[in-house]
Amino acid sequence: DPLAAQVMNTDLPRVLGEWATAAGARLIHVSTDLVFGASPAPAGGFREEDEPAPLSVYGESKARGERDLLEVASDALVVRLPLLYGDGRGTGRGASEDLFAILERGEVARLFEDEWRTPLPVSVAAAALRELCDMDTSGLLHVAGADRVSRLELGRALHAHRFQDQDRTERELLGCVRADLDLSPPRPEDTSLCSERSRALLETAPPGLATGVSVALTTA
Repeated sequence: DPLAAQVMNTDLPRVLGEWATAAGARLIHVSTDLVFGASPAPAGGFREEDEPAPLSVYGESKARGERDLLEVASDALVVRLPLLYGDGRGTGRGASEDLFAILERGEVARLFEDEWRTPLPVSVAAAALRELCDMDTSGLLHVAGADRVSRLELGRALHAHRFQDQDRTERELLGCVRADLDLSPPRPEDTSLCSERSRALLETAPPGLATGVSVALTTA
């Protein structure tokens, strides 16, 4: 829905930025790693200073929203988050809830071997955002997991932690590549983020995959 994406992801951040500036308030805006993807990821992941190059309408609308917000509210903070997993509080959103919903329907989950992200438990993302509320940081900030992993690797880690059955993991998760599904528009190969700046800034430490999965599924 390109029109809804324009309104929610581009127009609304600018309006809120104008309001915040007029009111003397500080705005923290959540964006996405999907502002990248059309260009190859650099070693170590995309940094805040790398130029956005999205593939999707969603990513493009979010990139425009970031730019427009910072034009009208120079003290605003844009936090780019990665693929999230963990407790969606009944919304069915996030990588883990989506995966387990597929399995509950008795289906085999097909997960990409050639799509790379730096996933993060949603509870850790929330803790980082709360911490940032008490800081005067502005501009762009990446808050992402410490490990670059494929969607299949993430799925296997989530499944293994939940069910503790390696044979079941192999039966219920099937690796595939993006070309297998003839996707239109295409999905980005690698939108992994470099979070060196936020790791130096925050007490909240973004975990790697093993610790993150344990945190996400233990607290879910």
